Amino acid sequence: MRQIDKRFGAVHANKQADLRVAAGTVHGIVGENGAGKSTLMSVLYGFYQADSGSIDIHGKAAQIRNSSEAIALGIGMVHQHFMLVDTLSALDNVMLGAEGHWRLTPARAKVRQGLDVLMQDTGLHVRLDLPVEDLPVGERQRLEILKALYRGARILILDEPTAVLTPQETAQLFTTLRRLRERGTTILLITHKLKEIMALCDAVTVMRAGT
Repeated sequence: MRQIDKRFGAVHANKQADLRVAAGTVHGIVGENGAGKSTLMSVLYGFYQADSGSIDIHGKAAQIRNSSEAIALGIGMVHQHFMLVDTLSALDNVMLGAEGHWRLTPARAKVRQGLDVLMQDTGLHVRLDLPVEDLPVGERQRLEILKALYRGARILILDEPTAVLTPQETAQLFTTLRRLRERGTTILLITHKLKEIMALCDAVTVMRAGT
């Protein structure tokens, strides 16, 4: 990301911000509240449009005007507040918007098959037939990561992922992230916790006042 500038009225959230991340690494993004961390990552995910600046993905210029374009480029984001439908099953949450077939029964079978393989590969185990509202927080987070990976994410943005987790769930998450890194996934970790940076990250970018 080069010279990313983003304003919200009088608030200058990102000021000519630069970010370079090596593929297949865990890269920490740290800074105080209001430093521009989540805004910069939301620009990368297409949630916001930068006022100016450019983005290259794997050496190629990328136009990211919305999250669908980000997903098509292999970018996924797990927000601090999960984007799940509580009344649907875990399986149907993954399938929502990625059905791939007008008949739901074969679509559901295809998604389940793909998720079974992903869960085996990554260790991200989720009870697919339970409604999301019946899943504990750690399992909901695993579901969000699975959802991004199922859509082909090779770059995964995690916004304060341990804020709602117990110490045991945090340890499980870190084990998962290390396994994803071994598979070649690039992980961007927004956090306030230096202990997490030291334990997990290969590199870190510090943001201050939007830069």
